Parts: sequence; structure tokens; C-alpha cells
Amino acid sequence: MNDVTPDIGTTSPLFSGYQPRAGVFDEMFAAAGQVRPHWSKLATSLEGLGVQELERRWDQAQHQIARDGVTFNPNDSDAEAARPWILDAIPLVLTEAEWNVVSEGLSQRAMLLEMVLADLYGPQVLLKEKVVPPDVLFGHPGFYPAYYELRPPGHRHLLLYAADLARAPSGEWWVTADRTRAPFGLGYALENRIIASRMLPKEFRAANVHRLAPFFVELREALRELAPRFRDNPRIVLWTKGPSSRAYFEDAYLARYLGYTLAEGGDLAVRENRVMLKTLGGLLPVEVLVRRLNDDDCDPVELRPDSASGVSGLLEVMRAGNVSIVNSLGSRLVESPILLSFLPNICRFLLQEELKMPSVATWWCGQPKALKYVLEHLTELVIRSAFRMADSPPIHPSEIRPAELDILRRELQSRPQDYVAQETVKRSTTPVHVNGKTQPWHLAMRAFLMARGQSHVTIPGGLARVSPQSHVLDFTMTSGERAQDVWVLADGAIDDVSLLSPPDKTVALTRGGSDLPSRVADNLFWLGRYVERAESTLRLVRVLVLSISSETEGGPERKLMLRSLAEQGQVDPDYVISGLEETLPNIAAILPDAVFDPTRERSLRRSIDKAAGLASIVRDRIAMDMWRTIRRISSLVQHSPGDHLKETGEFLDRLDNILAELLAFAGLAAESMTRTQGWRFLDLGRRIERAWQSSMLLQSTLNSEEGGQPSVLEALLRVADSLMTYRSRYLSTIQVAPVLDLLVVDDTNPRSIAYQLRTVESHVEELPRDSSRALLSPEQRLAVSLRNAVRLSDPLELARQEGDGNRPALDRLMRRLQDQLPKLSDTVSSRFLTHAGLPRHLASMEGRS
Repeated sequence: MNDVTPDIGTTSPLFSGYQPRAGVFDEMFAAAGQVRPHWSKLATSLEGLGVQELERRWDQAQHQIARDGVTFNPNDSDAEAARPWILDAIPLVLTEAEWNVVSEGLSQRAMLLEMVLADLYGPQVLLKEKVVPPDVLFGHPGFYPAYYELRPPGHRHLLLYAADLARAPSGEWWVTADRTRAPFGLGYALENRIIASRMLPKEFRAANVHRLAPFFVELREALRELAPRFRDNPRIVLWTKGPSSRAYFEDAYLARYLGYTLAEGGDLAVRENRVMLKTLGGLLPVEVLVRRLNDDDCDPVELRPDSASGVSGLLEVMRAGNVSIVNSLGSRLVESPILLSFLPNICRFLLQEELKMPSVATWWCGQPKALKYVLEHLTELVIRSAFRMADSPPIHPSEIRPAELDILRRELQSRPQDYVAQETVKRSTTPVHVNGKTQPWHLAMRAFLMARGQSHVTIPGGLARVSPQSHVLDFTMTSGERAQDVWVLADGAIDDVSLLSPPDKTVALTRGGSDLPSRVADNLFWLGRYVERAESTLRLVRVLVLSISSETEGGPERKLMLRSLAEQGQVDPDYVISGLEETLPNIAAILPDAVFDPTRERSLRRSIDKAAGLASIVRDRIAMDMWRTIRRISSLVQHSPGDHLKETGEFLDRLDNILAELLAFAGLAAESMTRTQGWRFLDLGRRIERAWQSSMLLQSTLNSEEGGQPSVLEALLRVADSLMTYRSRYLSTIQVAPVLDLLVVDDTNPRSIAYQLRTVESHVEELPRDSSRALLSPEQRLAVSLRNAVRLSDPLELARQEGDGNRPALDRLMRRLQDQLPKLSDTVSSRFLTHAGLPRHLASMEGRS
């Protein structure tokens, strides 16, 4: 086969102006703008699509990524720094033959690193024979003696391994870094494939691309086989650091895809020398932990004592062989760049063969000869920390000022053992379609392997990141501006493989729900609270805007609705103080900025932001449509003072759109969630919040002289979405008693307080508890008491008004609700959600941040 084909070149419309960069390997084009053979079919297909159609499909793909909420966080220290994931329209194409060579080289490398870990945490022959210096082990700041012989007999240190690759100008692949702790990127590679195959469906099928699903089928089987007990159906938990982690999206994504429980450290505990998952139904034994934490975060007793994510006593459970952890603790040791300089010799010593895939040339400055070479060639090299404890950026001496270069020289001379120098990588380029043009961007790729038996399985693809500047990709795989799907073209037919069980396999029927982790229940409870809080606020704002925009600019209802908003913290309290309102800006003008203000703790925007944050945490527990709805709601409240919402009509349209999406979320929760404890806590949060909001609204509006006026009562009915029901019963006559009957006592009205309390009592009755207990639990007593107090209320007595405008019976009932609902919330939290942290008071608007 020829190296190039003349069918399509850089003179074609899609690739016109594409100039491969001198001195580097271009993935698609060879000399004279000729396309490499394995790119030819895709290039022809893309040409057939044309630039306009390709960009239309790419726009659709980006909208799909946004709807799915695919983001990534460049670092763990800033949870707000998450950025959207951008997938390029053009995939990276590789041949099966080439990929087999890569797989063979990486398989040898994975086996070698496994042997290194087994030796350094065991007999330490490499140290005794001086193949590696003691600094590799004892100089590592992440080394703990507790790792010594921690791995159970017969278990591997590395089930999963990843290698960061770069292609040299000669076309040869190099390894720039090894990832052995908890390799990042498998979920993103899978998402890239799903999006790319939808974006280019015909092209994908015609190209005969190797599928990714077989790798994940093998992974599930490998994890199942690691279980110390119950191998037929072990409980496997994906152990995440939490929402602040850069990998959290991927953690949730993989947990959902593989069908595993996503848990944080607070969801786990050690009991009777076993790891247990804390759930509403009790403690459940865990067989396998797929950890995403740093090694030293895993056990605060024997490792890092200030770890907030670890499980105390975990190492003792590992020594007893009662839990399997992937990858084993201490595996980060061989990620260190210091090892790269010794790996060729290690390979000869342990395997009696040469390293099949070379590493980027690396010099450990702790050796005098290496240090001398580094200092003499400093501006030609890249300087890194010898030990990888965090993703600190490398230093490019050629790009720093002379004074900084002098400081670096002194640092290398004073602490040479802490640094390595590496050859500057000349990365290959690949076509990337940006702003209507196809340009050569530099490429970094991560390949993933899994140990199976005595060999390794390589995923046929990987995570590709691209950037117009090569050095950007020297940092981490989260650097770079875009991702590309990696297509490995098969030589033969492709088998269809699915993660679903074969149809002839008998599956035990079950109806779960009690295995819900307490943290998840807590987040679902508060998700329901914030969604309902947002809806209540929005309805109140909308009625006020309608009142302001009427011909009379509102009557007494305007004042009372404004008071309710002020009590909620939506607007400045000065607006309801007689005589001060005239000195303030017009309420209609400032209202959009107030309700969409992200810095105002109690604004509509803040409630929705917190709901969106919670939804992202429990996204593996809610339907995808619910997640997408929350994303749309979140986008609708994005607002700045410069937005064109000053016109009343535009503002109302925005509010109506947000309300429609909130109602869609409520409908999806009602129709898409099975009636397990997860749904129960979500709905319990909504019902408690709605009862609380209604009691506050009724007390602030009806305990006043103007509270009985028809315009006020009609406004209340509008806020409660009950005006149509009222008019069907009483026509146009609006009075306080029937309004209170409908909004407080009538438990057939889904907006009434009675309906909320009836539902709350039902939910509380179904919460897990000791079936042999004879007496009602504290939360049951509170729920029954509140419901009975409302059921026994007389609407006529509630409506009775005294001379000062106050309604004593109504005031007493509303105050009781406002006193007891927080106690009910706290009681439920203390009994069922205690593992999730301290209970949050009902009246607090703080909640989750």
C-alpha cells in the first residue's frame, strides 16, 4: 500500500489553506498535501458533506453536549472553574495495524509497572541491585510504609493503566507520562464516541470503526472477578472525591453507564472489618471499590490524617482481604517522572528485553552527570517535579526571563533530587475545524489498558486533546482547547457488543430503593426544596409584575405582594416602608436585576443555581430529561444588568419560560421516577417547602386591613395557581373564608397546605424504620400533628378579622406551621440524613452552596 493517496489534498474546499507544519508529523497529510490512505474514505465523505453542513452538525453536537451537561474542571481547587467540553467535528483516524503496535508496547509497559510496584512494595530487589536509586521510593513525598505488602495475594496493583502519548516527527509514538492511580478520561472518551457517531453516523458506519463497548464489558467482568465474596452479583462502588473534583462529571457518567453506586467517603464506613455503604435501609457490604481519590486521602487513620474523603480503618480491611480496591493504594508511585529515566534499565533487568515503546527522554537531576547535562542544555529542555503529587505545570526555560532562569538554575543546584528534565516534545498535528477553516493543531492522546489474566486489553481508541500551541498539552489531559474522537479502523467486520445482559440469562427480579445512600437522599431532599422555592418565588414575582403593569399600576395587592418579596429577601425592605419607596428607583425597573442577581443570597437566581448544583451531584439518580430541564432553567436565569429585560413584556416572557421548565421538571419527577426512597425524599422536600412558602405568604398578606380586598385575594389565588378552581366553585364572588378553605384546608387541591401535609405524612410513613416498633416515631408524630391541626381548622374562624386587621386563628395556625415544619425537617434529617452532614434549618436560605 502506498503511503499517500492523491484523491483529496489541501486544495479541496474543506482543507483549502491547510498547511502541515514543518518539522512535525501530520496525522492526515503527508508530503505535497497528499492524504494518507486510511484517511481517504473519511476525507471524501467530509468533502461530500461540505463546510456548511459539517458546521451545522457540529453546532448540533455542541448543543447536545450542553444539554447533557458535559463539562470538565481543569483543577480540583476551584469548583466554579468548570468549562464546557468541546468536541471537534473531525475525528482522529488510526489504522488497526498501527494501533496493535501501540497496544503491544503499552501492554509491556503496564506489565513492567506492575512488576515495579510489586517489587518496591515487596522484596525491593530493584533497590538492592541498584537498578533504581532509593530516592524513587523513599524520596517520594507520597510514600507511606503502610503500603508495604498491602496488596492481597493474587491481586494486581494495576487493573487500569493509562499512557499519555505523543507522536514524534518520525511517526513513532512516545510515552510522555504514565497514569496509574485513577486514570482520568475513560468517560470523556466514551462521550466523545457517542456524540461523534451521532454527528457523522454514515461516515462512522462506513469507516468500520472499532467499538468501545467491548472494553467496558471486559472491565465490568474484571471488577466482578475481584470481589472477595458474592462474585455472581457483588456490590461495586465507584468512590468519588465529590462535586469539587475535576473528575466528578466522569465519575457520575461512568457510574451510570456501568451500573455502579456512586459514593463519597461520607457514604462509607468500616464495620466488623468490612467496608459498608451507609444507606437509608442500613449498612450494606461493599466488595469492590473503584477509587477516584488520591492514595493518601483514602484512610485518615494510617495515611493523611486531615483527609475529609477517606474511610477510617480501610487499610485494615484491605489487609484482611475483605475488599478489593482499584487501583491499589500506593500505585501513584510509578506515575512519577523520575521513573522514566530508569525505565529502560528496569525493563532489561526484569524482562530481559528492550522497552518496546520509548518514553520521552528524561534526566533525573539527582545524578551528577544528568544535572551537568541539564544545566548545559537548560533552554532546550522542560523541567518538571520528579514526583507527581499534583498537576503542577512544567517549566519551559526557553520562555522565561533571564532573572527567572538564574533562579531556576540555583534551585536545580540546591535541590537536584526534586527535579527531572525532559526533551521538548515535538507533537504531531491533526486537522481541526475552527471558525470555518481546517487548521493543523497539535495532538496529545491518552490510551487506556486493563489487565486481564496474564495480558492486557487496550481500548480501541482513547482520549485525544488538541491545541494550536504544542506546549499547552505538556500540562495535563484537561489542557488543550478541544477533544477529538479516536477512530481505530478495523481490518474486518465489527461485532455488535452491548453492556446489556444476554437475553437468555436469567435476571433476578427486584424492586430496590432502600439502598439509597444517605448523602444522595439529602441532596434529593434539598433539590426538591430549591426547585419548589424557585417556583414559589417566581409565581409571586410574576403576579407583582402583572399588578404593576396594570392600568392602575396595582392596588393594595401590589403593596402586599411586595411585602412578601421583601420578607423573602428578593427586594430591598425599604420598598415596603411608607415614605421610603418614593425615594428609591422604580420597582419595575430594578426587579429583573434583583431576582436574577447571583450575589443576592435569597434571589430566584440563587435558588435555581443551588438546585442546578444539587442536580449535578445526583445526576446519576435522576432521569436524563430531568437533568436537561434543570440545565435549561439554569440557562434562562443567566442575566446581567445589560440584558434587555427592562420591558415588562420581555421580563414576563422570561418568567413564563422559566415557570414552564419548572413545571416540566415537576412533571418529570412525577412521571419518570420510580416510587423509591429517592423520589420520596425529592417529593418530601417539595411538599415541606410548598407548605412553608404558603404559610408565609398567607400570614404576610391576610393579616392586614387590606387583606380581605378582592384584588388581594385574587392575587393570592394567582400565586397559588388556584384561581380557575375558585371561580369554578364560586364564580366571581371572592371572599376570605372560601379562599382560605381552598388554600389551607381543602386536601383535594394540590396547591393547598392540607394537601402538602397529607403527602408529607404519607412519605414519612413510608420511610425505613423498625417494623416491630409500636409507637410513632418523632417525625410521624410531627407530621400527624400538623396535618390534624389543619384538618380541624374552620375556614370561617380562620377568616375572622379583628379591628386591627389581624386574623388571630389564621395567625396562630400559620405560626405553628412555621415553627413545626422546620422541626419536622430537622427530625427527618437527624434520623435518615445524618451521614450527609449537619441538618439544615428549614427557614435558612443557605442550603447547599
